[in-house]
This record gives sequence, structure tokens and C-alpha cells, in this order.
Amino acid sequence: MKKTPVLLTVLMAAAIMISCEKEKKNTIHNNIIVPPRQEVVVDTIIHQMNPIDQTDQVKWLGSTYRVSVNRHTSDSLSVVTDNNGKRYRNNVIKLKISRADGSVFFEKSFSKSMFAGHVDENYLSKNVILGMVFNGVDANGMHFLGSVGSPDELSEDYIPFDVTVSRMGDVNIERARIDVPGDSVAGIEATV
Repeated sequence: MKKTPVLLTVLMAAAIMISCEKEKKNTIHNNIIVPPRQEVVVDTIIHQMNPIDQTDQVKWLGSTYRVSVNRHTSDSLSVVTDNNGKRYRNNVIKLKISRADGSVFFEKSFSKSMFAGHVDENYLSKNVILGMVFNGVDANGMHFLGSVGSPDELSEDYIPFDVTVSRMGDVNIERARIDVPGDSVAGIEATV
């Protein structure tokens, strides 16, 4: 008779364990997992590119010139919204060429609007002037490479331009033609 209560206790414990296991399985199948609701955060910041100041000493027509390129943002120009919805301030590039005696040969501020004749309005409305770098001299003038494109630092979307300052101080802007090594067609127009 002593074995009956022990046996009964073991059977009851086994029955409880089996019923708990069935209940556990049922609750797993009956639970619906709802992912947390994603909130869309609107970017209200107006971003801007870092300022740049570059100075080069250039030999041209038997004299030494000082070439300064300065990029800064402008509050007076409109804000652009890129393809990702981020807003950026427009840039201005100030190009200054001084003679050896310190007198100014050429000084001009460039904005993206100066490239409007070479880029369609939709592209121009979503992009900024990115920069300008010295690219050499010849008898006709000083040459610079300028670019208009996406202000996003991770983007490689830009259009390069040849900017020439003549001996008389006139400016000529043309879309740059880039030779790609190994390409059978030289002088492809770059719309990177």
C-alpha cells in the first residue's frame, strides 16, 4: 500500500509536466509577434559642406602669381534638397589671383548658377558647386577644374568643368572632357 501513494504522486507529476508542455506549445503557436512601430524622423537640419582654403604659387608668363581658392557656404543663396531629402546650404567659390607685388589680377566669386548653361535645371536645383582646383597654365590662361554635384560626402555624383581665366581676365567655362585609361573613345563627357 505504501507504493500506491508514491506511484500516484509520480503519475500526477508526469501528467502535470505533459500538460504544461502542451500548454507551452500552444502558447508559442498562438502568440502573434508584432514588430515595434518604426517612427519616421524628419531631418530638419540644414547641412553644409566644410569650408576650404587653398593657396598655390604659380609661374605664368615669366611672373609668379598667388592663386587662392576659398569655398564657403552662403546664407543668401537658396537651400537645396538632394535626392535623399537632405537639405544643404549652397556653396560659393571665391577665386583670387594676385601678382608678385600683391596687386590683384583677377577676383571673382563663383556660384552654381554660373554653370547653368552647361547643366539642366533639374540637376542644378538639387546640387551645389563643390570646388575648384588649379589645373595648369598655358599662353592662353590659367586653367582650373571646377565641379557641380551632390553635397553628400558619400556621393560620387558630380559634373566636372574646365574654367579658364584668360590673360585679359575673362572667364570661359566648358564641360570637362575626361580621358579614361584603356577606353577606346578618348574625350568622353563625364557625368559621373
